[in-house]
Amino acid sequence: MDNKRKTADFFRYFSTSLSALLCLISLVGIVVYIFVNGSLNLSWKLITNDYEEELVTIKVPSSSSLFEDPQIEDTYFSLKYGIALADGKTTDGSSCIYIKYIDSNSPFNKATIKSSGEEIDISLQTRVDVLMVMTESDIKSVSSSDGAYEYTKVLDEAISIMSIQCKTNGGGIRGSLVTTLILILLTLVIALPLGIGAAIYLVLYAKDGKVKTIISQMIDMISGIPSIIFGFCGAVIFIPFVSLFGASGYSILAGAFTMAIVLLPTIIKTTQEALLVVPKHYMMGSLSLGASKTQTVFKVILPNALPGILTAILLSVGRIIGESAALIFVMGTAIKDNISLLDGATTLSVHIWSITRGEAPNYDTACAISIIILIVVFLISTAVKVISSRLKKKMGA
Repeated sequence: MDNKRKTADFFRYFSTSLSALLCLISLVGIVVYIFVNGSLNLSWKLITNDYEEELVTIKVPSSSSLFEDPQIEDTYFSLKYGIALADGKTTDGSSCIYIKYIDSNSPFNKATIKSSGEEIDISLQTRVDVLMVMTESDIKSVSSSDGAYEYTKVLDEAISIMSIQCKTNGGGIRGSLVTTLILILLTLVIALPLGIGAAIYLVLYAKDGKVKTIISQMIDMISGIPSIIFGFCGAVIFIPFVSLFGASGYSILAGAFTMAIVLLPTIIKTTQEALLVVPKHYMMGSLSLGASKTQTVFKVILPNALPGILTAILLSVGRIIGESAALIFVMGTAIKDNISLLDGATTLSVHIWSITRGEAPNYDTACAISIIILIVVFLISTAVKVISSRLKKKMGA
């Protein structure tokens, strides 16, 4: 009998240990993959730059002299136009050509916008793309895909430059990051009062019976509904509702209302558990001292349940950052740099979805954005735990 029990205990221990090990290996594998593939693209420019590139076609005066090569490492120098070019990568990892050096007497210092004739300041790190020149025999063109060496070669062959396309360094996630933060704030403003109020009613005011049981079961059922269904309901209900405020179609505000409904079950259930943990004699003592039930709830029970409510906030923030299916229906998939509450935009998770769909998915940038999401969640989680710990010490004191 003892041998059978030992064998059963061994298999239980082995199965639970194996399950935990597999989960740990999977988690570590995902994190390692994200950091290995995304660390090269992770930069301050990725966070602060706009996603859309600004394209300007310029015209450069002809050159009649030769310039001295400054011998800059990993660059190709045009002796005829006095600029050094280098192959590089854009913020989102695409190949490009950068201007790394401009001679003080280079014709590029007198460049003008082709459409208006206005002077333009060509600075270092400006990206150049399609170049059209007039040579002694014909018209030649070259682009960034041909590489910096071929680009400078065509420049030196040119009698005159017909046009050059210059681009600002797009591919950043500034707009999506700002959208994510705004969505978190708006959603919590809408969802927290409703969720906490519902939890207070169910725990402290509602009488036990069929009505309370049905409400609790409905909350549990809602928490299991796929998020894409919430997105569809948001498109049907909240997009027309938000249009009353001036929105037309997708909007961040509609996304906030949709995410508030998604989060309500999590906030209600977590807050209920936090309220139930508060010792009952706290309420008894408060009521016996002459305080009303409402005063007791808001001045005694809620402050003591605050650590649990902070946990609900943490879970909610993680759900908002990671949600994509529901938001596609109500906020759209267009990556925007100019953010408005009444206009569509993408969160970081939808941004990842947008750049990884299609025939040329950008997994490296997607991994870099994933690192940023992990960092944001880690920072918020740490802040919540520190605040919760201090509250517990204060209440214990």
